[in-house]
Amino acid sequence: MNKYEAFIGKVLDGRYKILGLVGVGGMAFVLKAEDLAMNRIVAIKVLNDQYNGDEQAEKRFINESKAVAMLSSKHIVGIYDVAIYPDIKYIVMEFLDGITLKEYMDKKGKLPWKEACNYTLQILRALEHAHSKGVVHRDIKPQNIMLLHNGEIKVTDFGIAKTPNMPAVTITDKAIGTVYYISPEQAGGKETSYASDIYSVGVMLYEMVTGELPFVADSPVTIAMMQINDTPKDPHQLCPDIPVGVSQIILKAMAKSPDDRFTDAHSMLKAIDYVIKNPDVVFADESSKNGRTGKGVIDINMEDNDDLGDDLVASGEKKPKKKKRSRFANKIKEKQSSSLFPVITGVFFAFFIVVLTVGGYILIKWLPLLFQSDEPNEFYVRDLLGMEYTDALKSELESQSYMVTVKEGYYPGRGFGKIILQDPTSGPKRLTGEICRITLTVNKYPDELTVPDVKYRKASDAERILKKYNLDSTVEYVTDTFANEGQVVRTYPEIGASVDAGRTVTLYVCKGSGTSTAKMMPDVLGLTLDEAIKKLDEAYYKYKIEQVESLKPKNTVVEQSIAPYTTGLEAWTVVTLKISKQSNMTTVPKLTGETFERAQELLSAAGLNLGRKFYDENSSEPVGTVLQQSIEDGTEILTGTEIDITISGKKIVYADAVPEVLGKDFIEAQLEMVQAGYVVKFEYVISDKPENTVINQSIAAGSEGYEEGTEVVLYIAEASNKTKVPKLFGMTLVEAEQLLISKNLRLGEVTYDPESPFTPGTVVEQSILAETEVDGETYINITISGADTSAPVE
Repeated sequence: MNKYEAFIGKVLDGRYKILGLVGVGGMAFVLKAEDLAMNRIVAIKVLNDQYNGDEQAEKRFINESKAVAMLSSKHIVGIYDVAIYPDIKYIVMEFLDGITLKEYMDKKGKLPWKEACNYTLQILRALEHAHSKGVVHRDIKPQNIMLLHNGEIKVTDFGIAKTPNMPAVTITDKAIGTVYYISPEQAGGKETSYASDIYSVGVMLYEMVTGELPFVADSPVTIAMMQINDTPKDPHQLCPDIPVGVSQIILKAMAKSPDDRFTDAHSMLKAIDYVIKNPDVVFADESSKNGRTGKGVIDINMEDNDDLGDDLVASGEKKPKKKKRSRFANKIKEKQSSSLFPVITGVFFAFFIVVLTVGGYILIKWLPLLFQSDEPNEFYVRDLLGMEYTDALKSELESQSYMVTVKEGYYPGRGFGKIILQDPTSGPKRLTGEICRITLTVNKYPDELTVPDVKYRKASDAERILKKYNLDSTVEYVTDTFANEGQVVRTYPEIGASVDAGRTVTLYVCKGSGTSTAKMMPDVLGLTLDEAIKKLDEAYYKYKIEQVESLKPKNTVVEQSIAPYTTGLEAWTVVTLKISKQSNMTTVPKLTGETFERAQELLSAAGLNLGRKFYDENSSEPVGTVLQQSIEDGTEILTGTEIDITISGKKIVYADAVPEVLGKDFIEAQLEMVQAGYVVKFEYVISDKPENTVINQSIAAGSEGYEEGTEVVLYIAEASNKTKVPKLFGMTLVEAEQLLISKNLRLGEVTYDPESPFTPGTVVEQSILAETEVDGETYINITISGADTSAPVE
């Protein structure tokens, strides 16, 4: 019986009955289990024994639970529970009945482009949600995508995900993920962002529609360098059946610079959705539009596409159908009037009234525009995104010289009635005349909704949320072990189910508080108060709030009275949260005249961030002096704002600190050096160290201040070909030859001395003295005592 089978039939923590083994990975294994408390099948991911006590492995394991716990999407595997004990660590998650996308692709090979796009849409919806919570996956690849039997996609394995509270510099900020799918910035060891995930999605879509990877080579180092430097082949050229629009989307997602990729997952999602509906489309982007606008020019970034109409509507919303006129309508015969004069008179007056009404509207609405100046005016367009569109807002905008046009669209997760798009976007614009024409897209109720997550919310709050989603509600009372009195335990239809607008949802509300054990204490440090309260409610804790002075943003949790990951506490134990009451405003310090290093210190002390750096090579000031700052000192601004600066001198791009590579394999060492910004040269040295390992480096580990491209020499161990001659005296011929062979030496000429006083048949002399160091394969001549018994007798 192996160690995995020993779990089967056991019950973990008195709750999870192990049913079988699902799979085994390098760091963990996954078990299928029955959750006896919730009466459901779950998957339990258990950290392998050899990694218990391994700080990096445990951090990665805990990081996965923390990352997914922040998320709630039907396209992301759900996590129900986490247990961290000295002898065992496991995560309880949603059980997925399906196969990995990698397994599916290996089985089917190249996928039909529409099928591939459908899977990609679901992956992008998962990433759109994750990115909205500040989570970057950083390991998007087919092996981490589950394909369920119903065609639904689930994104898994957030073990190396970057979360909002992760320290700025971590080990996993280096080249992470699988080399075939990592972005150029990951391969180069630079900071990762949402754009890194978009690049990986582009690689996956490339592989799905072409049946091959964009970059393949013999070594991971070579592939990483190809990700950084090489341009992939055009998918449409490899497979002409792929629409040009799909090929354009892939190549944009795989742009080398993050700034040249899609601005976010939603933009890429919209582009794919559009090409599915319009396969013949050829997109334009900022580099190819050349100022063209109007119908037929579709921006691949999906910005300012007013002619898309219903294509802005998300999946699940049905387009209104045009009513067909009945073919019998034209056959209805009206009785003829005995006189046509009354009819003509009535038609004339009706037409006259319509003309007066329309003419009056045109005069009121458009007459002011006739007297506008043709000179362009500066106009600062307000940022209206996220605001609720009301008659009051419309009146306010019209009083501020806006002419408003309203469209309807649907964006899941945004409030209904909220503005989700505006054209033009906010910021300074040059307009002709005094009126700003603005088009607002307002989130509307779709024909099909999903039941929102109201579990453990107060019944009154749940009813309000359902009403906001255009859903009715009714309440039934039940008993529950974990919930507080008045909290929603479950719903029917269940949370996440698709329902029609106006559907009645039954809320099952706890009528009595139960007593049991709370879940593991969540880590809420750095979260907003609302986010922290939600996590505590889900883990069955009550809370008390204290405000403290802090440099953190207002209402941020800076301290919790119970340490994160504590277990075994009673349900509804009170935890005290200390939150920041600092104002979000700060004063811009004076940076001009300071050194670059001092400017960084001043910005950090003021709670501000360094933005872009510009350089003035012609300045007479000392090199490294700040000449200008983008926001004048003394200005009151929000903390976290970026300040751009101009520095005297030539721009120098510095490499990272020199990594420590002693003892590492030379390929691994080269990759680390390249990622840090250095050029590597190898020199081989005879050594007794393991072959092909680094035994020395020309620049000491940890050294800083070197420009990118600085050469580092790595000294690589090479096995010595030298050997020492053994002592052969007194050995027989056979023994001497065997010993020489074991020392990588060869037996040379054998002579015999019949007059030797030593034991006959033994070595009495050798051509090279013992302990002499010689090259391998050297021949050693020997003399044997006695006559040559092998010679024929005459």
